[in-house]
Amino acid sequence: MMALASPRFDPQTVEAVVFDIGGVFTYPDWERPSSMLAQMDLPPVSDPEEFRRAHHAGVAALSAAERPTEEHRQDFWTIYDHAYGVTLGVPAELLDRFSQSIRGTWGWLHHQNIAEFHLLAATGIPLAIVSNNDGTAPQQMRDYGVCWVRPDAGLPVVKAIVDSALVGVAKPDPAIMAPALTAIGLPPELVLYVGDTAHADIVGATNAGMQSVQLDPFDHHTHYSHARLPDLAALNGLLF
Repeated sequence: MMALASPRFDPQTVEAVVFDIGGVFTYPDWERPSSMLAQMDLPPVSDPEEFRRAHHAGVAALSAAERPTEEHRQDFWTIYDHAYGVTLGVPAELLDRFSQSIRGTWGWLHHQNIAEFHLLAATGIPLAIVSNNDGTAPQQMRDYGVCWVRPDAGLPVVKAIVDSALVGVAKPDPAIMAPALTAIGLPPELVLYVGDTAHADIVGATNAGMQSVQLDPFDHHTHYSHARLPDLAALNGLLF
């Protein structure tokens, strides 16, 4: 995983913040992989936090993998599935079966991060959302109580909610950042992007000229040079 420029994060110069959705506000629903463990007669995982750990282990595996061509994109995400399964104790001979059965929705909310986002929004700093998604990112943000683009929902108002399926370009292509940067109206070097992946979020933001920080709560990326934080509470502590 290489960016075309060196990732940068200087809290004193941040004048706006753009957020990813998955791995920040939402996680893959854990009920489905939990059910798969039972179906395969594997020990249950009683602590839901372990499914969050499994997600970030999958993200770390993607960071170490070669970025795929379009025709091998499915194989790329199998790397995530396998690392997720290994973290939950799935043996090697069952990983393919596990991988084929766990794809589902991302409706498990990270309530603490959402609350911290609301605190950040209350400061008046310009905010936006940019997500590789399926066309439903705007509705997700409203339904999950994160934010909206108008004040009529009673939620924090953001400058833009950009969904890759709606704009036709996805991270790490830096072009996906353009609608949010235009809506914010600031030079990209004054705008911070917050996401959970190195291969898409850090690379995409850095190549758009933005600052960037990865949410890496289990320290899977200690050998990388970009900035990392455990959660949005830590981010708010640096910004204000």
